[in-house]
Amino acid sequence: MPDRSFTISATRDFPYYRRVWKKVVVILMASAFLPFVVIGGGMYVYMARTIKHKTIEVLETQVVSHKKGIDSFLTERTMDLKLISENNRLAEMRVPGAIEQVLSLLQNELPCFQDLGIIGQDGEHLAYTGPYDLTAKNYSGSPWFKAVMAQGIYVSDVFSGFRNDPHFIIAVKRNEGKNVWVLRATVMSDMFDNLVTRVTGNRKGDAFLINGKGEYQTNPRNGGKLMMKSQVSPPGHFPGVQIEQNGSAITLTTWLETIPWLSVVSIDKKDIFEELRQVRNISVFVVLLSGFIIILSILFTTDSLVSMLEEKKKNKLCLDSRLTRTAFLASAMKLSKGVFSDMNDILSNIHITATLMKERAGAQNPGETNFLAEQIFSESIRGKNLIDGFIRFIAPKDPVIMDVDIHMILNRILFFLKTPLIEKNIGISTDFYDEMPFVRSDVAALHQVFLNLMLNASAVIGSNGSITISTSMIKNYARILVSDNGSGLGNSDMERIFDVQHLTKRGDWGFGLAISRFTMEKIGGGIFVKNKGKQGVVFEVQVPKAFVGKFLDLESVVSG
Repeated sequence: MPDRSFTISATRDFPYYRRVWKKVVVILMASAFLPFVVIGGGMYVYMARTIKHKTIEVLETQVVSHKKGIDSFLTERTMDLKLISENNRLAEMRVPGAIEQVLSLLQNELPCFQDLGIIGQDGEHLAYTGPYDLTAKNYSGSPWFKAVMAQGIYVSDVFSGFRNDPHFIIAVKRNEGKNVWVLRATVMSDMFDNLVTRVTGNRKGDAFLINGKGEYQTNPRNGGKLMMKSQVSPPGHFPGVQIEQNGSAITLTTWLETIPWLSVVSIDKKDIFEELRQVRNISVFVVLLSGFIIILSILFTTDSLVSMLEEKKKNKLCLDSRLTRTAFLASAMKLSKGVFSDMNDILSNIHITATLMKERAGAQNPGETNFLAEQIFSESIRGKNLIDGFIRFIAPKDPVIMDVDIHMILNRILFFLKTPLIEKNIGISTDFYDEMPFVRSDVAALHQVFLNLMLNASAVIGSNGSITISTSMIKNYARILVSDNGSGLGNSDMERIFDVQHLTKRGDWGFGLAISRFTMEKIGGGIFVKNKGKQGVVFEVQVPKAFVGKFLDLESVVSG
């Protein structure tokens, strides 16, 4: 009984399905992510536009409120001066210490006034308090003095004046009978600058005021000084707020109502659209998380399906056995001529022996009769053994791993090839390694491979040639060489000799060699060819001493 302690089981090794699986994964991912990207991208664009629109609306509201705050500040400071002038007489204001007391009260309430002065209708200072020496100055020729005398209330542009220091003033005129006088105050630029730039808050940006000529009326944060020409060209007077996006900033401009100054507010886009950036980051996180989940789902689902296909594929391995069996039977049928020729000789001898027994039966020669009967019995046993051996030789064999004597397999094949090789005048020489160990392998597979190589060599030689079989050990492999003295192979034949559909010029048929190579790979070994030129070809078979084989997909053999 053969050793069936270890039988081959199919392993998960189907590269064709894995290649298809990769393509399916790519297609599914593209199908999943394309709508996801289109819909998600569309929603993000819509949300981005909405957030931008709402953000700009809020910013516009802030700028309008900011403008109203500046207008209110200037209006209130003007009303402060107007109330002081209307509630105090010129004589009272000129009393020593009176104007100083008034300025002190104003600064205590709101420290925005730098100095305070009373100027007569001829432009002479009647009283003054402040950090400058302006008592002796005459303002009759100053534009602001002419404007306040004509209008009654006046807020000037920033100018240098007698101080040689940029500033702007608020002035109101008081008609007190025959006495006409002007109450003038200088606004502290630092406080007013803080009021103007407050709108930017903690955001990166700038806020300033310019007059109709484009000159700074407040100090900007990012370069420039009072009375310098700004980079903003003020347009004609317009209602509401104008919005302009340039580079990395958004600029909003609006005209003040109390004075023809243009309020300019410029904010960095990154600070303005902080919420949009947060939404974008959240969207990216959602996309990545969703993509990760989709990828895992696709990989898990498709891998499970491919695993099922691979499991089903194992049930189709019978195709391997049937095709291998077909090639084996094709090889075995080549032996039938010699086998049945021997059977014919045996039957002829039996017939002749029986005839002689019949003719001599009357001679009553029992010794000779016994001899002839013994011949009949011997020939019958030989025929029976020959037929039984042939049947066992071609009988189907299951893939069973056992300890194998390679020399026994080779000798068995040579025994059955003896007659056809003798008829073709092909000699067989062997050079077996005396200490060849048993190998753990598949008997049927090795039997098929060795038979195919010997039949192939016989077919290539045709007649009048020789086949040499030698064995040896190389590390952990048994090495079997099958060489013939037929013609050599060309370069193209060497490259394609194991191709299923290739037939070499000398007659090697690729189908049987491809099956042999597939069989050796299946049991963990290999088969190689070496060209000897005019001296023929050597096929080398390597069989591992310890079984390391596995089932492979036969489609790879058929497809080449």
